[in-house]
Amino acid sequence: MNAKRFAIVADTVFDGTAVRRDCAVLVADGRIEAVVARGELPADVETRVLDQGGWLAPGFIDVQVNGGGDVLFNNEPTIDGIANIAAAHRRF
Repeated sequence: MNAKRFAIVADTVFDGTAVRRDCAVLVADGRIEAVVARGELPADVETRVLDQGGWLAPGFIDVQVNGGGDVLFNNEPTIDGIANIAAAHRRF
């Protein structure tokens, strides 16, 4: 059985210890296999490239929020409210 394998390419990758530039994270069957320089990616690996300037970091960042952009979700639990909160956080 072939493993589902792909790479996520980013201008900046934080691996939990060091900040790396112009790297890719190789993923196989949902698990990180390696962090490699972009130029070392195997030619046959599907790649997903993050937007220019994008960072890729481990998921230990707490992204739970109660609001943003002067909107509190508890006070405005609407699609417009959520859109405003998301827009306020998008730049981060």
